Amino acid sequence: MKTISVIIPAYNASETLAKALESVLVQDMEGRKVEVVIVDDGSSDDTAAVAECYVRRYPGIIRLLHQKNAGPAAARNAGVAAAEGDYIAFLDADDEWLPGKLRAQMELLEANPGVALVCTSRTSRLFRLRPTLFRLSFRSLLLSNKVYTSSVVIRKCALEAAGGFDPSRRLSEDYELWLKVARQGKILVLNKPLMNYSKGGTSFRFWTMERSELETYHIMYEDGFITGIAYIILRWWSLAKYLVRRIRWSI
Repeated sequence: MKTISVIIPAYNASETLAKALESVLVQDMEGRKVEVVIVDDGSSDDTAAVAECYVRRYPGIIRLLHQKNAGPAAARNAGVAAAEGDYIAFLDADDEWLPGKLRAQMELLEANPGVALVCTSRTSRLFRLRPTLFRLSFRSLLLSNKVYTSSVVIRKCALEAAGGFDPSRRLSEDYELWLKVARQGKILVLNKPLMNYSKGGTSFRFWTMERSELETYHIMYEDGFITGIAYIILRWWSLAKYLVRRIRWSI
């Protein structure tokens, strides 16, 4: 029986964690086993209490890990290290899955052994002018991060081969990882709105997010994944997108 390990990093998420967990528990997996690993990232609220309640209600299915606050990358890595499944799914504690999400992604992964990762679109945000299923190449991903972390199901071997999340980074560490995965394997996008996405607090910190994206491009250049010319072009492209976002926000 195939096992899917759902990793939920949680920091001060007492108000949203239950909804995230319930959205996992309603998934129809038809013979596949699902385990949930919650990583309490040093919360100071009642996150641990909410998680412990679910651990008691679903023994053997939901586990809780504790760590000092180290950020979502470190929390996800800790969850992956403890995971028993050959497939890893990520869900942030303030996001939710829609019914049928995991089953649809697992069917794609099982039918396509060469695919490393399957992600989805989210409610109110389909990828325009794209078919229901399309491949996301490394080059296309460089232009725009189309991978929502809470939509990802990835083979554990592909995740480990890419090196996991960089724990030294607090932003854009997911984008860096998806680019590394795209270099080594295939990414498929299921263009269906199968998750509810919460923008959270970082999405409107425009310059902080922009600096993180620029850092990701620098890492791609330093690692030899892109040329110097491509690096310069991507920096200007990223800055142009940043200016557009700022202008739209100010109108």
